[in-house]
Amino acid sequence: MKTTQVYYEDPYKTTLRAKVLSVVVAGNLFNVILDQTIFYPEGGGQPSDRGTIGNTKIEYVRMVEGEIIHQVKGPLKAGEEVECTLDWNWRYKHMKIHAAGHILHDVLMTLAKDLTPLKGSHGKKAFIEYFGVFDPQRQKELEDKVNETINQDLTVVTKESSYEELEKE
Repeated sequence: MKTTQVYYEDPYKTTLRAKVLSVVVAGNLFNVILDQTIFYPEGGGQPSDRGTIGNTKIEYVRMVEGEIIHQVKGPLKAGEEVECTLDWNWRYKHMKIHAAGHILHDVLMTLAKDLTPLKGSHGKKAFIEYFGVFDPQRQKELEDKVNETINQDLTVVTKESSYEELEKE
């Protein structure tokens, strides 16, 4: 990968100077690769970050064959230094939704071990889908335990792991 993923190192960073490594025309958009980025690409059920690169609005950020592609409306030039600005309100909203999804899932798995997780999304309409039945009379208990977990003000730790590493934990 050519791009340093600064969003993992510092998810609260909102501005960054970066160098444009390449620009490829893609219809009416431009696919840009930077030497480093604060913009999280779509993935794991989360939408991509929003913001600007220079004066150019980011339309979409995605990972393609191990490279982070920033799709922008206006042209940029390979080799130029640009100021990247993150739409913090968008990022923070989705950070909170993502963390809440993990809390809900963890609590639900302690209350209903027979449920099988299927998928989740933190996009336009956040959801978590399971196979099985959760007794609706336990909804208040679920809600109380989720709120209890949130009120513990736990530290969020992010870690990138391989599938094999996760199986060991």
